[in-house]
Amino acid sequence: MKIKSIILLLIVTNLLIAAGNPIKIKTHKPFSLFKSSAAEPVDVEFHRIGQMWMRVTNFSMIGDDSYTNRTPSGEWPGGSGNSYLYRGSLWLTGSRNGVRSTSTTEDKEYTPLTSITKNTFLDGLAEHTVCKFTDGIKTNDAHLPIGYEITQHTYAYGVSFADDFVIYKYILKNVGIDTTDDGIVDDTSPINDVHFTFRMDGDISKLSSWNTEADFVNRDDHAMCLTSGWDELKLFPYMENQFEKDPTLWEQLGSYIGDSTLTIMFDGDNRSYPSEVDTSLVNPSSYFHENPDDDFGNPNPKGDFQSPGVLAMQMIHTEPLLKPKSYTTSYIGQDFADDGAQWSNAVGKEKFDKLFKLPPFQGGGVNEGDYRAITTFGPHDSLAFGDSIVVIFAIGVGVDADKAGAYSFLKLVQDMEVAKTIVQDNFQISTNEFAPNSDIEMGAVFDNDNNFLGAKIEWNPSQSIAHQNFIQFVLRKGVSRDASGSFIWDTLTVYNKETVEAMLDTSSNNKVGFFDNDVKFGYDYTYDLVTESNSPKYYKVTLSTQDFITATGKNQVSNLDDIRVVPNPYRGSAPWNNPEPANDAARHWKDRIFFINLPNDAVVRIFTLDGDKVATIRPTDLRNIENAPETNRATAEWDLVSRSNRDVAPGVYIYHVSSDAGEKVGKIAILR
Repeated sequence: MKIKSIILLLIVTNLLIAAGNPIKIKTHKPFSLFKSSAAEPVDVEFHRIGQMWMRVTNFSMIGDDSYTNRTPSGEWPGGSGNSYLYRGSLWLTGSRNGVRSTSTTEDKEYTPLTSITKNTFLDGLAEHTVCKFTDGIKTNDAHLPIGYEITQHTYAYGVSFADDFVIYKYILKNVGIDTTDDGIVDDTSPINDVHFTFRMDGDISKLSSWNTEADFVNRDDHAMCLTSGWDELKLFPYMENQFEKDPTLWEQLGSYIGDSTLTIMFDGDNRSYPSEVDTSLVNPSSYFHENPDDDFGNPNPKGDFQSPGVLAMQMIHTEPLLKPKSYTTSYIGQDFADDGAQWSNAVGKEKFDKLFKLPPFQGGGVNEGDYRAITTFGPHDSLAFGDSIVVIFAIGVGVDADKAGAYSFLKLVQDMEVAKTIVQDNFQISTNEFAPNSDIEMGAVFDNDNNFLGAKIEWNPSQSIAHQNFIQFVLRKGVSRDASGSFIWDTLTVYNKETVEAMLDTSSNNKVGFFDNDVKFGYDYTYDLVTESNSPKYYKVTLSTQDFITATGKNQVSNLDDIRVVPNPYRGSAPWNNPEPANDAARHWKDRIFFINLPNDAVVRIFTLDGDKVATIRPTDLRNIENAPETNRATAEWDLVSRSNRDVAPGVYIYHVSSDAGEKVGKIAILR
């Protein structure tokens, strides 16, 4: 039987050859990260913890350079739409076999190898992402891949002393080159003359309601690398005035030694752009009353800063050491478009450009323009096959929302010192140094006639007050926001440990609370419980818990007959959406529609007409909205954001409500 099978196979083989169809044996080439088939789809994640929010990508870009539908990109405060970063870019330079090349984000020379994995740590107080990408897959004929595999880690924190920055860790590994395009690495030579360059393009700042190309958005984004102190800040009249009024400010800032590991971008005065300041609305003792044409920090007509922050990149650690080599700037219309220009104008330079265009004794002055700050570290002589370089830096926004200017610079350098400490502690924070915060519970209070009386806020303080470093609770209420998007808080009460213990003696549920009768049914209120600690390591630490409340005036429902969607259609405005004014895109977080009269166990799923799921929402009792329809505890609210954290497009959507009481399907129309 075995011999017959062999003979039959030989006969079939001969027949095929005779017919001019030789047998083809299919083989599988070894997997290589240098083949296009190894690429993963583009992926993004978001750090929405702490004060500064940021988009994370798996293709080397830091932030989001979109002109429309922009996601958080150095956004401060988080949720405001006030973006400080247009784009952060990695430039990696090296020579292989005597041929030098530079791989850049702008030229799209990095290819994703993995999607982004995101997790939390420190009991939910911190977030970590990780992904990989490479410059080893050839993306165009003009660019020679160097052969790096890049592992990217990011860390963001939700504690008061570390919530203004994101830390980036890169592991740059020499994985060789596939020169024959057969899927096998055949060039394992070292990468010589290794340079790491970070390019930062800040638009300080970019409110979502502003024209991206407006002069006050991107024509006064000054950039500087701190090489020899803070003298350049005095070139700006606003900050010079601050130093004159407060000599201690100069001393405090000067205590932080400036060096070329810190690159900064900030909104200065564009002397060709008239300020919006209306002196009739400004305090006569303020700087802007005497200098209404100075638009430093983009003051609004009332003199409130709309972009008070300072954006920065702080190099923290490299292993092996990559020394600061050069700093230069480019501006719109002058970007360096190829490897040669990037080397000759940035990476290959060995000097640090100054901010001013004339020495101060010759009249001073600074260049105005839409700048990009380009900082290079290196070189490292030789990176052998299989070896890696580790680079760790922080991107942060330092803000003093009230004073801005030099006070924001001071806050920035303090933040960067904290980032250095966290890196030294292997990205960990000693949570045993401060008291844990407490979750708050809120509810509307009514009399027997169902008349709204006020809001009750309660929390269990036991874990907080048991901590040795606990100081006090501060309960605050926010009704409005300032020009930068931050809440304007009114303090309702302060409870120290002794007060809390006395209240617990008479409490029936081991909770303490506060009754706020200074509220009106239908109005939007945010409550913030701040837990303060005094840590020997981190100094004053504050943890914050915020929530909304919705007044309720109806009983629970148990069927689906009365379900309503309001407003429907949604026309980009409703009485409770964006009241100041209704079409103000900078307050986009107030866009929302309600599903009212839901059963308590209802789940609402929203789909496109093609059947793609957009969002899942459940009944809540969290928000109290001005002029909102009468609601009950089973009211679901949708902020018109998809499950991928994007504003939904105009169109018709299908909603499906399911509960033990049954199911209901309907349509929602969204008009913009």
